[in-house]
Amino acid sequence: MRELVKVSKALADETRVRMLKLLLEKDICVCEMQEIISISHSQVSRSLQMLMDAGFLKRWHEGKCVVYIADRVNSNRYCRALLDALVDSFNDNEVVSRDREKLQEVIASQVRERKR
Repeated sequence: MRELVKVSKALADETRVRMLKLLLEKDICVCEMQEIISISHSQVSRSLQMLMDAGFLKRWHEGKCVVYIADRVNSNRYCRALLDALVDSFNDNEVVSRDREKLQEVIASQVRERKR
């Protein structure tokens, strides 16, 4: 039951759901996520850490950057089920569409490469 509560709390915030939706599509570092979501570095880090602690993400280091991606094969069955559901959810949502557009702009501007 604790796993389900932890997973539910992690998804109880719209910003974290938006982040997770993006991370289902592409690996994103903290600085890139900050550019896309337009919140402070510390807020991005806290949100990503909460998603990580719940089991939704995996991460690695690239130079000075910490890069995250959705972990669709993790051992937490609740995470797997909710990630599968999220893939098909909110695809026509205006905010999610804007986030995707910003993601493409961030990729094109090579934010991660400048931070190395």
